[in-house]
Amino acid sequence: MSVTTAAAKRERRSWVGDSPAVPPLITLLALFLIFSIAVPNFGTMRTVSGIVGAGSINALVVIGVTMLMICGEFDLSVGSMLAVAGLIFAKQTMAGGSPVLAVGMALLAGALMGLFNGLLTTSTGIPSFIATLGTRSIYRAIAWVYSGGLMLQTNERLPAYDFLNGRLDSLNNVFFNANFRTATLWALIVVIIAQVILVRTQFGNQVFATGGSPGAARALGINVRWVKLACFTLTGLLCGMAGVLTFSQFRTIFVASGAGLELTAIASAVVGGTLLAGGVGSIVGGLIGLLLINMLRSGAVLMGLPSDNFEAIVGVTIIGAAIINERLRERF
Repeated sequence: MSVTTAAAKRERRSWVGDSPAVPPLITLLALFLIFSIAVPNFGTMRTVSGIVGAGSINALVVIGVTMLMICGEFDLSVGSMLAVAGLIFAKQTMAGGSPVLAVGMALLAGALMGLFNGLLTTSTGIPSFIATLGTRSIYRAIAWVYSGGLMLQTNERLPAYDFLNGRLDSLNNVFFNANFRTATLWALIVVIIAQVILVRTQFGNQVFATGGSPGAARALGINVRWVKLACFTLTGLLCGMAGVLTFSQFRTIFVASGAGLELTAIASAVVGGTLLAGGVGSIVGGLIGLLLINMLRSGAVLMGLPSDNFEAIVGVTIIGAAIINERLRERF
């Protein structure tokens, strides 16, 4: 092998291997090409906008969960936090309250629940997997008490709802049959901010160091407890925002809203290259993982597969995608 070839291979390995987002991106593009060829109507703008739109709300949760996993922790209560925050926003706006105040209350509730998760984990030494498994039920109970067990629903089309998660007609009019929503813009804004924080700031370096080796991070003078509390709080805040956008789009929310979201978020992060052990991951990779999962669901629907097989199909493919991602990382 020539020196030039060896150098090129090392450069390629560094570019792919050091970027957790690249292998899942290759997988995503490959599957999109396969589905576009094999599945009728899959490559249409209606399907593409549907995949993006379906992931826009969940993307906020995936961002928080990905950063938390990089930090070495988990949160299984994200779906419950979404439900509580969404119910708060719904009840306040339906009662004629200020939408701005309602959004603020929902975000505050989410942040406080996330902070409680962090305090419970860091103060007691209980693994976050167990701690948030418990708070998931606690927050569902809070949602039940707050709503009286009733579904909150309205037919009103407040301007605030359209602003937060209405149709993005300025873009939909450009593409035939597209159905993009403003939630996609909010998700993109948060993705950019989170990515910059994670890779361009001292706090981002502390998140990676904390997840990679808490002991070494402490030796470097990093306040590991504070970093974890910040990541838990951020996750709760983003769940609160997701709850607001959920009600703004569907104008319906109930106690069970967000059920199963924690597994989707964790799976998206893992498929996107985040290690379960912590210390390695990418915000962009987590979003790519979420798009991959949503694409699989849409492909299954268009192929006419029985709905009771969707979860099995997605589960098998998630495992396959994770294996492919790892092989791509090793190959390059």
